Amino acid sequence: MAASPQAEPVADPVLPFPSRLGLLLWFVLQWVLIPVEFVAKLVWMLLVLFGDGHEDDLMRLLNAPARFVSPGKLLLRLSHAPGKHEASLDREFARLGGEIERQRFGWRTTIYHCVTLQTMPDGGRMKGVVLHPREFRGTPVSVLTRLAHKHHLALDAPTDLRRVGLLPNHRKFL
Repeated sequence: MAASPQAEPVADPVLPFPSRLGLLLWFVLQWVLIPVEFVAKLVWMLLVLFGDGHEDDLMRLLNAPARFVSPGKLLLRLSHAPGKHEASLDREFARLGGEIERQRFGWRTTIYHCVTLQTMPDGGRMKGVVLHPREFRGTPVSVLTRLAHKHHLALDAPTDLRRVGLLPNHRKFL
């Protein structure tokens, strides 16, 4: 009697937690590196803008402060407790869900996340938010999807989890 082939369980994609030593090292070094990078980029942007610059170059100044880790975020990222990460993402998705529905984004969203303009299937355009992997490391895609649906958001998560996109639920991705 031949054994029937069993379907292998599909693993829920998840990015591993960052190392605790790396997080602590970054937390200490960020107090020097982020201001130095910000000033260097500001000088560079002024040179570029007075030359043949682009207004999109100004948004690159926000890359340095976006990597800032507050003491609260440090404690959250050092703990590898799934419940704490899920609760934090639930609060963040609730805040982002309101901003996405209104299509008005605060300074916190524009600094820490990437606000993108998406073309919808009906030909309309709508702004969405793309999360950086540092925001959802250690959280499986199934949890991200559940949290997104809870706050009336559609989740676009590629298999490599480089970035996760959020749009209102009534406007699905292609």
